[in-house]
Amino acid sequence: MSDFQTLLLEGPIDFVGQQLTDSITFYLVSIAGAVAFLVGIIAGDISLTAYTSALIFTAGFVIVVFPWPFYKRHPLKWLPPTTQN
Repeated sequence: MSDFQTLLLEGPIDFVGQQLTDSITFYLVSIAGAVAFLVGIIAGDISLTAYTSALIFTAGFVIVVFPWPFYKRHPLKWLPPTTQN
């Protein structure tokens, strides 16, 4: 398996990365809705509104869903396992 495939298939990200994806998703959806609405109003075409929002959401999907390395910058330091007697 290539390094790029391994990068995309390794799922775990840290908590800071999860918070970052949440923020990116929130702002992306807000901005995509506003931009698509304005494009639709200016052009006067509802299908252009749908295409614009679909394009922005697809770009956001690629940014947010895959576990890119910048989501893994703050790994957790786990405690060593303890033995129970």
